[in-house]
Amino acid sequence: MAQEKDISTNLEAHVKSLHITLAYHFEASAYDALKKLVEELRPEALSSWELRLYSRDPRFANHLVHKVTQSYIPVANDELELVIGDYIYIEEKQFDSSPDGWVHGTSWLTGVSGYLPAVYTQRTAESDAWTLHRAITLGNNLGAESKSESETDADMASYPHEDASNLAQEKSEDTYKDWEKYWKAVTFDKAEPGILNVIGDRGLDLKSEKACGNGDTASMGDCKEAKAKDGKERRWMLGMRHGERVDLTYGAWVPYCFDDNGTYVRKDLNMPIKLGERKGGKDSYALDTPLTRVGHLQAQLVGEGMRLNGVTVKHVYASAALRSIESAHSFLLGLQADPSVKIRVEPGLFEYKMWYLTKGMPTFMTPQELHDAGINVDVNYKPYIDLDPKTPETLDDFFKRNELVMQSAWKESQAEGGNIMFVGHAATLDMMVLAFKRLAEGKTDEPNYQISQNLLRVPYCAVGAVRDNPWEVVSPPCPPSINSSSARFNWKMHLDV
Repeated sequence: MAQEKDISTNLEAHVKSLHITLAYHFEASAYDALKKLVEELRPEALSSWELRLYSRDPRFANHLVHKVTQSYIPVANDELELVIGDYIYIEEKQFDSSPDGWVHGTSWLTGVSGYLPAVYTQRTAESDAWTLHRAITLGNNLGAESKSESETDADMASYPHEDASNLAQEKSEDTYKDWEKYWKAVTFDKAEPGILNVIGDRGLDLKSEKACGNGDTASMGDCKEAKAKDGKERRWMLGMRHGERVDLTYGAWVPYCFDDNGTYVRKDLNMPIKLGERKGGKDSYALDTPLTRVGHLQAQLVGEGMRLNGVTVKHVYASAALRSIESAHSFLLGLQADPSVKIRVEPGLFEYKMWYLTKGMPTFMTPQELHDAGINVDVNYKPYIDLDPKTPETLDDFFKRNELVMQSAWKESQAEGGNIMFVGHAATLDMMVLAFKRLAEGKTDEPNYQISQNLLRVPYCAVGAVRDNPWEVVSPPCPPSINSSSARFNWKMHLDV
């Protein structure tokens, strides 16, 4: 559809013919209109076009694609957990044969199958669940890969997942290149551990190699001893998502891991060795999940990475969710922080309450219960927010309570100094950035907050970072980590050997 003088294409002979289509499955009545659009297309219009390479899972070629609009926690073994934003593959005949509105489907995110309430989903385009492999901008930069991320739902498929090992490798290799100088210096040259020590007095923007502290907001971090123009300390504001959860790893785990007396029984090596006593017992644990052992390790590795890079944390605030508190605890273990650095349990950092309409808000563990369970919490801390589980909230309400906590924590710790860590949920990272951006701009108006389209791309223990004086969004002071899921090993397979 472009003139030959503008775009030249060389194709070798193939047994099967090649074809390019811009529309398919359209009604015959639309042909004339589409033909007219093609005839009117001018070469200069290609400057705003992208050529994209997709693939789809052939196992679900005859399935409908539904997007999850409301979360659901299974109450039976054959039910499928629904996570907002996930896609579900459902055979069309399921809707015709279902007497009660329940259908059988397969999750795009996890590959797990089960029964689900159809009303919690809505029909969407099949292409939303396709895997995007490449996006190339056409026009003046023909042939150059697009650097910007697409804002479509389908692009979520380009991130690593269990059935796309090659994509995961590409993603991890891209990340590795940014930290290659550190790995080589520490591993081969036996340099002092710590990315900031290796880089010395320069930031880790390996492409531009600009000096740190110059306002380069996309840089890979600043100098360890960087000072503002007025000589004051430039503090780190860090946001971290919790580690791997027991419930999203094992599904409905509580009925199998508590006996008739309500005593916890460990059924898998990746499950907690023991659980602390709490009001409500197993019912409370069903709504307020702990971490897996891997989840603890993930958080500990983040603390270890910051410790090796010479970055300390003096103030730690955690969402009242147990998974966030345990993540903060393991983070401090990896950081080898002084016992005087205690976790301040802050309900204001908890997730959006409206996500809990169907399953109900959890009853959080009290600071004393957490202390008795061996977690180093500040039992005397008075939270900024008293979260009422019975009242609804808007997205702006959700953001404003997080903003209040974060901005207040920064203001009230200025005199004492020291870096701050907020341990919460996937949304904590982008809310922290926006909260401090608004603080820097002096904004106090209604935020008009929207959930980030990248929410499902935030992995366990992902870290976001901001530095103050002046305010900058920067890379965290330690490398990221990638870990993939695997099926549970069943020893009975050897019975057939």
